Amino acid sequence: MLRLFVLVSSFALLGPTINAAEKLPKGVTATSMGERIQRYDFHSAALNKKMAFVVVEPQGYRPKGKAWPVLFFLHGLGRKETTLIDDAPSRARLLAQPYVIVLPRGENGWYFDSPVDPARHYAQYLDEVIALAGRVVNLSTERAQRAVGGWSAGGFGSVWACLRHPDQFSTLATIIAVVDFPGAESRFPLTPATFGTDPARWRDFNPLNRATELRGLNIQLVIGEKASDAVMNERLSAVLAAAKIPHEVKRLPGGHTFPVVQAGLGPVLDFVRQHIMPAE
Repeated sequence: MLRLFVLVSSFALLGPTINAAEKLPKGVTATSMGERIQRYDFHSAALNKKMAFVVVEPQGYRPKGKAWPVLFFLHGLGRKETTLIDDAPSRARLLAQPYVIVLPRGENGWYFDSPVDPARHYAQYLDEVIALAGRVVNLSTERAQRAVGGWSAGGFGSVWACLRHPDQFSTLATIIAVVDFPGAESRFPLTPATFGTDPARWRDFNPLNRATELRGLNIQLVIGEKASDAVMNERLSAVLAAAKIPHEVKRLPGGHTFPVVQAGLGPVLDFVRQHIMPAE
């Protein structure tokens, strides 16, 4: 925990939001990926290697003045921070939003700190991205204007982000999220490098067991009806319902596939917009 505090504090000391005309933090570079899309490369202290995240700016974005609402959206296994940018319909949906969208590079780390491999501190890495994004982009620090979400393993990571930092986000929106995992009966491939192979420890890593701590969030679950994660998400919905935690469930035809992510992206972005945009 001390290492994480020092890590996040070091970014906090970088000072106020930096606009394009000002110097970026040491070791950070920005590269344009097209109109209103920037990639930021930096050295991750948590992972001890170069990492990156992409920022999609809304129409009319300004680096100074009013701070902008933000969605941190996490990709799944085998994908990358540019997956949605490389897909033309998804890219258009992202660019149409009136809030900033941050897309971290997550590799296959589940945005989770492995208990078996100290080199795989992907939760701490996500904290780095969140902190650094707040230094190089004009982001609101108001909880009501901050959301997190993702698909597949990114859904898992976004739930854990809310559990780890309940004061940072007001809204959680996932697509085909792997949420009742790891577990002996999970119909999803285990990642031993992240979670280990000891079933006795898995309960502590499974976010479903702490689902009632999501109370107070605006929650949307997009479920692929034929997906391997469908049962997981139905269980999460049942736990939330039993605890009288309001949430929205949207069921789409299809399995644990990228077309379902594409189909679910619009509803997720709309849900986030409804909840994090300040009243006019």
